[in-house]
Amino acid sequence: MIESLVKDFSTKCEYVDARVHESSKEIVVLENGETNNIFTNNKSLGVRVLFKGGWGMAYSYNPDNARELFNKALKIAKLTPNPISDFNPPKSVTADKKYPYKTDPFSIEPINKIKLLKSFESKLKNNEAVKNVKSLLVNSRINKKIIAPGVNIKQEYTINDFKIAVTAREGAVIQSTIDIYSKLGGYEVINSLNIDERSNKLLEQINRLLHAKAPKPERASIVCDPRMTGLFFHEAVGHACEADTIINQASVFQGMKNKMVASKEVNLVDDPTIKERGFYWYDDEGVKASPTKLISNGKLTGLLHSLKTANKLDEEPTGNGRTMNAESPPIPRMSNTLLKPGEWGFEELIKEAGNGYLVKGFTGGEVDPITGQFSFGATECYRIVNGEVAEPLRDVTLAGSILETLKDIKVGSDSKKTRLASNCGKAGQLVRVGEKCPSILIKEAVIGGSA
Repeated sequence: MIESLVKDFSTKCEYVDARVHESSKEIVVLENGETNNIFTNNKSLGVRVLFKGGWGMAYSYNPDNARELFNKALKIAKLTPNPISDFNPPKSVTADKKYPYKTDPFSIEPINKIKLLKSFESKLKNNEAVKNVKSLLVNSRINKKIIAPGVNIKQEYTINDFKIAVTAREGAVIQSTIDIYSKLGGYEVINSLNIDERSNKLLEQINRLLHAKAPKPERASIVCDPRMTGLFFHEAVGHACEADTIINQASVFQGMKNKMVASKEVNLVDDPTIKERGFYWYDDEGVKASPTKLISNGKLTGLLHSLKTANKLDEEPTGNGRTMNAESPPIPRMSNTLLKPGEWGFEELIKEAGNGYLVKGFTGGEVDPITGQFSFGATECYRIVNGEVAEPLRDVTLAGSILETLKDIKVGSDSKKTRLASNCGKAGQLVRVGEKCPSILIKEAVIGGSA
């Protein structure tokens, strides 16, 4: 039915597409012995129409009224004419893709999932300093269908998310840390989790934080581990390379295409084809996924495009038009952000820092994409003294200017996947993303903490 409606309405407008999203999700939450089990299932249809340069979109959770949605989207498009050059639709393709798995997560009884979380909680609660443990296990199955003239694509993904947050107290000092993990595939992903190893790592980390001191703010050399590197290049650099930020004049890279924006050691790529968390075969507009070089030897060489932004800037679409669901419009989004490894060994970076800091992990942060100012919280931090890692610190933030920071970066050789469980938010939409980055040395940034 939807295919025939797309064919019918394609004769009435310049372009039309439809997206059907169906998601099933089981969530198991355990907090201090209390459990909650939630199951959700929803299906939605979104229709988008281009008429004389004006876009119209309508959606419903009841796909049975599809014709009404097509008519509504066309009516909205006619209200906002906006002359543009010829619109370039995606290439014709038919595909039916399914990410493989061994064990269906939805075949596992909830009681077995609860037992797994209780094993983690029991191990962590054996430490008398630990006051609160909250764990979360989410199994999701996402089915997407994209239909446009000449395009009929089905994609299915099964995703497993695990998260455990620990809060501990010793005297007046309260500290928290977190372990997160996510992977495409079946329940074998969850079965592979090593309870003792992950629990011991959390306990060691929380003990260091409880006994560490906060640093005084200063400008210094900073070595970032792969996780902090991933956060920096995703938040501070990747978003500024999304073409809609350029069009809206909201990017620190405004007018800098084909100019040097970073050290020659920086080679940054967005690649949805590698099987990390941001993997997909086709974007949500039916454009085939492919790697996009964003920064090559320090030069800004590429932007991330949807069909609309590619048309506006007269460039080729890159396969980065993504949506959270059928109700949301496709917009340029990152997938897997890869900083290619350099030649510096980790110990060499530490020695090169001299007297500075090593930051590991992240607790979130803020970026102003227009001014380029950023501030990120680190999970852990260590002082570097005379080229050697010294005492641990806590409550640490890393701040600076994107363009200043990029110009003097030394890139390590220890590349690792870093976004182990997270969704990226933009314009009210959350999409799954990944990063794979090495450690880096930032020659000068602001390190700070609370006294």
